[in-house]
Amino acid sequence: MKRPPMLVRVQIRGEERKFRLWLPLFLLVPLAVLLLIILSPVILVAIVIVRVTGRGRRLWSAAGTSLSILCSLRGIRAAFDVLCSMPGLRIDVRNSKEHVYVSII
Repeated sequence: MKRPPMLVRVQIRGEERKFRLWLPLFLLVPLAVLLLIILSPVILVAIVIVRVTGRGRRLWSAAGTSLSILCSLRGIRAAFDVLCSMPGLRIDVRNSKEHVYVSII
């Protein structure tokens, strides 16, 4: 069985400064939950506005379909498989002055 990633390594180099960070991913889960709780009233107001004004009927049906897929057992399994496929991912972006490197371990 595959395992989910454990660490994210972020390294940013500029002309004057260097920044390096090793971040355990289990620390990001509480932050993501907190962000979801904070943003839930905004999301709820946006849903109510779209429903009351009648705009976005196609958008609403697509969002409902996507939500039903994500909440199904098959959707949860697919999201977990994507998460478990992330170890080994490397993102390397360079500029003439800056360098950003992200590695998921």
